[in-house]
Amino acid sequence: MNVAADAYAAAAGADVVLLLTEWKQFRELDPARLRDLVRNPWIIDGRNALDPTTWRAAGWTYNGIGRP
Repeated sequence: MNVAADAYAAAAGADVVLLLTEWKQFRELDPARLRDLVRNPWIIDGRNALDPTTWRAAGWTYNGIGRP
């Protein structure tokens, strides 16, 4: 089992990031910092906890549940 120190370490090298909680530490992630760590900047927001405009402006492909 692997345990990461934080969300940034957990996402390093990821092809897709899944957000499945609305906890504050995940809602407040820096999309530009996170984008530099992943292989493919694509996020699926399973809780609609993030601002799609902010994430798309930072270069992410953003998909929210039930959102265009």
